[in-house]
Amino acid sequence: MPRAARRAAWGLALTAATVGLAGCGGDPTGEQAYDTKVAVYVGVPLGGPWGDAGQAITRGAVLGLADSKGGAGDFSVRLSLRDVTDDDDLQTVGIQGASREAGNALRDVGAVGVVGGLDPTASRQLQLLGNQTGLGYVSASGDQIAASADDLSPRQRRMAVQLGAPDAAVATAIVGRARAADCRRTTLVSVPDAGVGSALVASELDPATTLRASSFRDSELATDLARALRANSDCVVVAGQPSGGDPYDLLEPLTNELADVTLILSRGAASPRTARLVRAADLTAEAVVDEAAADATDETRAIDAKHREIYGTPAPVGVMAGWRGIKLMLRAIADAGPGGNRRDAVSEALVAAPVPGPPTDATQNDDGTITPVAVSLARAEPYGWRAIRALDSPQR
Repeated sequence: MPRAARRAAWGLALTAATVGLAGCGGDPTGEQAYDTKVAVYVGVPLGGPWGDAGQAITRGAVLGLADSKGGAGDFSVRLSLRDVTDDDDLQTVGIQGASREAGNALRDVGAVGVVGGLDPTASRQLQLLGNQTGLGYVSASGDQIAASADDLSPRQRRMAVQLGAPDAAVATAIVGRARAADCRRTTLVSVPDAGVGSALVASELDPATTLRASSFRDSELATDLARALRANSDCVVVAGQPSGGDPYDLLEPLTNELADVTLILSRGAASPRTARLVRAADLTAEAVVDEAAADATDETRAIDAKHREIYGTPAPVGVMAGWRGIKLMLRAIADAGPGGNRRDAVSEALVAAPVPGPPTDATQNDDGTITPVAVSLARAEPYGWRAIRALDSPQR
């Protein structure tokens, strides 16, 4: 088939996956669910500083659904792509935007599941509110959700799966990268002061300086980082979450001071604008991310090729996670059999389903994490961060 014809065929498949089916299934405006048409919501930032990263996840989900011919089992599936950035400033990733979009999913009588990712604050809210009304939840990527099992299982049973690697696995990989870079005087920047920042310290990063703040825009944080760089810090590890803002805001004013420094970013600090800064200023930088490298397997290479053909660039970080997230949800819908249009049946099937690749099939643990996990090294490209090879990490 000529390339133009292939592109047109994929365009039709993508349209069916995201738009053509939107007229079927339940909808907050009053549309009623049809027996064979269901909806899966994807809640990630689609605007603001993390918008490109969220759109990478949605593109992966769209490609995954199109690859499954727009459905699972006897059911057609429509995707509802939702922006979880807050209404107040259209920049912040947090509870407000996630609550709004969870409400939209809850009112949609055709919705049977939710996929989220990137930020644990938003993910926690989507999972908590979704589980209250029976929606199964898949966290495609991002730091672990800090909450008790009782908090996140209001129906007294697990209804969610976390595909991203545990914080400790990411932390261990970051420590390995610092050692590979022969870091002698490392500065750790942890925003917010929780999660992976604490794990890094526990994993023997042994920084010369540790800086903590609740936002990358904290003026005192910027002053302290500048002071650390003047004190001959040779490596800067930035560990954060999208709810803490964009590391670009902290790093861009210090571009000159970072010229001879190695930057190592956690998955929650690897923002698209930071990737562009690294490229523009020719900084030495890398990120540790929680998905398969684009060249890891035949499947990832095929996904990468589809992304190139449809969207015009190689697949940035997020695409593989979005693909895996929707494929797991589709498997749950299919495994639910005739109950694939019921939230209870789909959520029950979700937590029992084998986890598809990439990079490989995995099994679910009792706490909702999976084994094995994927941790990869990413480099900055003009279109964002791109996972280039797998890193060794503990499985739990």
